[in-house]
Amino acid sequence: MRLTNRIFKYTNIAGSLITWIYFLLSAQAYAQQTAKPRPGMIAHIDSLNDVAVPLIVKDAGKAFNYLTQAELLATEYNYTKGLAESYLYQAEILSQRGYSKRALELYYRSMQLSKKNNDVYNIARAEQYVSTIKREDGSFKEAEKILYRTFDIFKTLNKPMDMVKVQLRLGLLKADQKNYAKALQFFDEAKRLSVKEKYQTGERKSYYNRALVYQALNKPDSAINNLHKALHMDSLTSDCYGKTLSYIELSRVYIKTHDYKQALAYAALAYTKADSTNALELAKTSLQLLIRISTHNVDKDAIIQWQSDLIYIDSQITERERRESNNFIDALRMQEEQQLKVQRRVLEVTKKSEQQKTLIALYTGFLLVFVVIVFMLGYNYKKAKRYTQELNLRKEKIEHQVLLLDKLNNEIMQTNQQLENDNELKSKLLSILTHDLRKPLANTQSIIHLMNMDMVTLEEAHDLFGQLEAQYTRVIALTDNLLFWIRGQVSGAPVELKPVNVRNVVDVIIEEQKIPASEKRIAIANSVNEELAWLTETETIRIVLRNLFNNAIKFTPDGGRIEVYADTTDVETCVTVKDSGIGITTEVMDRINSENYYTTKGTQNEEGSGFGLMLIRDLLKKHNGKLKISSAPGEGSAFTISFPASTVITDSRFVS
Repeated sequence: MRLTNRIFKYTNIAGSLITWIYFLLSAQAYAQQTAKPRPGMIAHIDSLNDVAVPLIVKDAGKAFNYLTQAELLATEYNYTKGLAESYLYQAEILSQRGYSKRALELYYRSMQLSKKNNDVYNIARAEQYVSTIKREDGSFKEAEKILYRTFDIFKTLNKPMDMVKVQLRLGLLKADQKNYAKALQFFDEAKRLSVKEKYQTGERKSYYNRALVYQALNKPDSAINNLHKALHMDSLTSDCYGKTLSYIELSRVYIKTHDYKQALAYAALAYTKADSTNALELAKTSLQLLIRISTHNVDKDAIIQWQSDLIYIDSQITERERRESNNFIDALRMQEEQQLKVQRRVLEVTKKSEQQKTLIALYTGFLLVFVVIVFMLGYNYKKAKRYTQELNLRKEKIEHQVLLLDKLNNEIMQTNQQLENDNELKSKLLSILTHDLRKPLANTQSIIHLMNMDMVTLEEAHDLFGQLEAQYTRVIALTDNLLFWIRGQVSGAPVELKPVNVRNVVDVIIEEQKIPASEKRIAIANSVNEELAWLTETETIRIVLRNLFNNAIKFTPDGGRIEVYADTTDVETCVTVKDSGIGITTEVMDRINSENYYTTKGTQNEEGSGFGLMLIRDLLKKHNGKLKISSAPGEGSAFTISFPASTVITDSRFVS
């Protein structure tokens, strides 16, 4: 009996000891996770965020670099407040440059971190920016609901300046909905609150926004009055950027009223002010207004001067965009390095988890020995069983944590792959922009210089103008292709499908290509069935067919022929653009099928960007379509696009 009591006593002591050891290990891990950063590091992270804010408008790439540094340090030192602010400002940069989907992701991350800190103010700020993205996407009701909620929060927190910003956003929302009376009401409320709180920036924006509404209502006198009030506030706050905006709008109002003298004066003021503040985009807008006014006034010398300045401003904008792109790439590289650090930490945590599993296994074995002894003696069996169950549960939790860590590691690898794809996309776009879009501008400058120096005859000038027209036609086509492709790659917007009459689309494109086809005396025949329609996106089918026509005309010699016809089977419907051109060699066909960037000159040395077939394949892939190419040297080429039979619309009444 005494021996049994001793065993029971020692078993309880051993179980208690194991429990305390596990508690100490858990407490140590929890302390490591919740350790607070040093005050000096907090100040450094906050300063990085503060330095980035004014650079968002001036140099977004540099600002993004600072914010990335703040993000990495905040993550390393577990400073969630600084991390939330870094995500907020990064999202603002991405939103301003059209990356709405990625910006929303960062806004929601910022809000999640702020919820952990119970930072209601930062949550409301993030929601305010989210409302702008919703408004720009056309989700007016959702945006309005968010703005009213954030207004109530700012009112409760006694943040009058933020209340003014919400009222201004509500006014812009109502203006987008064409509810101009309600928009003016919100701008008036923002002005009254700004005057009360002596918030001059809010008062200035209320006047400026009111002027935009009056322009939409075709009330030039009211618009001019409010713009002068905005200029007065700009003078009080020394806001040169705001002055430039007001000068530009005044010039536009006077152009509408045909007062070109006043319009010219304000456009010149806007250009001078924009140039002094290095606001390149506003300087470009001002120059475009000056060229428009000088064209009306038939002032050739002024037109030449403003066009020369515009070319110089465009080159500066290109250089700034290149610099900002490099800064973005550097920031993304820093993020990749941080991902590698996180991976190493995950491996360390996994290793520690394995060690804890080993320790717990040893403790479990030790306890089982006591359980066997107690079982043999018939005492304390139930208590030992309970201890065993608890240890198994803890073991399962650890195994579950290991699985979660594996999942996190996979997600990190996917994120790294996405970053590599994004870098490749940026490099490709920069290459096309710097080479294929800059070349026509440089040629234009050279031709204008020759004409200004009277170094060409009228006949030579006429020929040069023809070359200019051809170059700009190619630039416009390339720009359309690029913009459409970028929208599909970045915006994340859903594809809107509707019935499209294929023959009508082909007729429109044939009319567009009438001039280049007639110059080469190429005959074009449209044999597509009048009732054939596809359920697809209208702009997609236009872009695809327009590129195929451009390609056919480019490689068809003088007096050739292009035919468009359709075939329908139970499986798919095909539309083929067939030409009597020079055909494609096996070597060139292999390069085209490799889906790489490739271009060559046409029968009359026409140049191309090499981007057309890449874009066609990308668009067709997103719509479950295919591109087939059949060609032989000297026998012409046939480019066939096909869609599944399920996309064919048989009832022509529903085709637009």
